[in-house]
Amino acid sequence: MADFRVGSYDCVGFDMDHTLCRYQLDKFFAMQYSAIVDFLVEQRGYPATLRRPIGGDVDFLHKGLIFDMERGNFLKMGALGQVLRASHGTARMTRQEIDTVYCDQQISEVLIEFAADLIEGTEGVLHRQVRPFKDYFDMPAALVSARVVDALDAQNGGCRLPKYTFWKDVLMALVEMFKRENLRLNKGGYYPRMRSKPHVYLVPCSDAVKNWLTALHQRQVTYVVSGSDPEYVDHIATFCLGPDWRQYFDFIVCGAKKPTFFTGNRPFHRIGSEEDIDVNDVLKSGQIYVQGNWQQLKSSMAHFIGPDVEHPHCVFFGDHLIQDVLAADRCGVDAVAIVEEVDEANPLLNSDMWGSFFHDGVEFDAKGIDAKGIDAMNTVWSSLIRRNSRLCVSGVASLASLDVRHRIPRQPSSSSKFAGFYPALPASLS
Repeated sequence: MADFRVGSYDCVGFDMDHTLCRYQLDKFFAMQYSAIVDFLVEQRGYPATLRRPIGGDVDFLHKGLIFDMERGNFLKMGALGQVLRASHGTARMTRQEIDTVYCDQQISEVLIEFAADLIEGTEGVLHRQVRPFKDYFDMPAALVSARVVDALDAQNGGCRLPKYTFWKDVLMALVEMFKRENLRLNKGGYYPRMRSKPHVYLVPCSDAVKNWLTALHQRQVTYVVSGSDPEYVDHIATFCLGPDWRQYFDFIVCGAKKPTFFTGNRPFHRIGSEEDIDVNDVLKSGQIYVQGNWQQLKSSMAHFIGPDVEHPHCVFFGDHLIQDVLAADRCGVDAVAIVEEVDEANPLLNSDMWGSFFHDGVEFDAKGIDAKGIDAMNTVWSSLIRRNSRLCVSGVASLASLDVRHRIPRQPSSSSKFAGFYPALPASLS
């Protein structure tokens, strides 16, 4: 594979949240932080001091941090499981402190195993020891957790506890915030705010993006695979794309339960029904389906195209590097990684404390890491982007000004699969 051209695919698919429907992240983070803390204070008896605004701790926010739950530490991880940077609570750890804690073979093996298979690491037993904050829906929970560590240490005379056990409460706050019952009843700290003030938290799609989607739909099969419930997808898509948002897509899947949507065989349901659709049935275009699996969707799209295309060439745009990019790639779907951190001028997404999302200054020459150009992608997440995606962009808007037949040339230092970044390398990789 060399250049990237979206017009070369038979089927072009999209995630919805943070891909087509973008969020005003400063307000979005503040709202989520408030909802999590309200639950902890009111339902679990945590100190009300947690309710202070994000404020100066905004620099702590960084996508992809790994939480070492029992030790109260937050890690920026390298591609091979190395600890590139770390903090205890909100306080940055020195290199000596990091080496003292993570030189232990048993601990380091957990991190190496986690980095080696991120789907198993986030879905399997390792998830009980280390917890990644993978996207913008859970980044505020990392700051809440760090501040809880700070508070517990202060109660302990400024000393670290031998073991931290509070994560189950933060996890329950996340479950409460996003549970389906609250969506249906319009209760809790999240859904009522999103429904009443979408203009505060969402960014409408530009006419250029809508025209680009129309051009794709006229030439190719277009589809949506979203993990969100149908009611929520309809709400955000109506605001971002308009009340006729369904016109842009031939197939729409909600509640998809990624990553197993791509790798498993869960049956589809129709909206409002719990009855399984037989895995051999052909899905109909123009309907909204729930849950399901990739193979059935792909075969249905092939049937929709016609007998000349038995195995359609598919691409999927998504922001979640595990659920959208890695999972799609593992079942033979080309993935485009939507990573807002490509815009390294945005201080909300690129902190001084944690440095670049794509690179850290620590080099591991013995492992074959080359510090030049694109090969400097030495974090666990940037390594995933290079291995498992075809292209990395800050958003679909960066492609919307291009004709769908436009070829994006592969950057010279990219791997054979990865075409590179568009429109340019992040500054930290230049």
